[in-house]
Amino acid sequence: MIKHLMTALFLLAAPASAQVQGVELDEPVALPAFTYSNDLGESFTDQDLTGAWTIIMFGFLSCPDVCPFTLGNLEAAISETGMRVRPDNVPKVVFISVDPDRDAETVSDYAKFFHPEFKSFTGTRDQIDAMVEATDSFYRLMPPDSTGYYEVQHSSAVSVIAPDGTLRAKLQPPFDPGLTAEFLARLQISYRRELSQ
Repeated sequence: MIKHLMTALFLLAAPASAQVQGVELDEPVALPAFTYSNDLGESFTDQDLTGAWTIIMFGFLSCPDVCPFTLGNLEAAISETGMRVRPDNVPKVVFISVDPDRDAETVSDYAKFFHPEFKSFTGTRDQIDAMVEATDSFYRLMPPDSTGYYEVQHSSAVSVIAPDGTLRAKLQPPFDPGLTAEFLARLQISYRRELSQ
């Protein structure tokens, strides 16, 4: 669990639709080694986190509300961020399905629906669980009904990973695109200052 959270870098007193609920971590959090894959044969590993900013979110393909809303929200925020930072500093967005049994065969299509550069993957239960725990996220597969159908509960916050592969911040939707872009730009400035010390 993440123990040390500092006050929000930007939490503005405005209507919920106009807030950025972003929290920069007091200290960077190291992430475990992992390998995720999708039905196109693409892989996403801990090595892919180095050298670029990355936003990771967890969910599942048949999610009726949180996942599509958050990915749509992220698309707008990432587009806005592209106007504030260099192109190579625009965060990559990666969706990780916590429901590989139902999602593995079609997972690659999901995130692309919201932006052609968004990627989606899934993996083994132990690798999903390790990353969920490291990022202080949450999910639960509910007991199946008489037809075998089951619901999935999960957290909606997304994790912001720095180019050194460490977790640096969490963002809770809904995000205002402009304010979220400003949060991410300031986070990058803070990171560069840290490196230069």
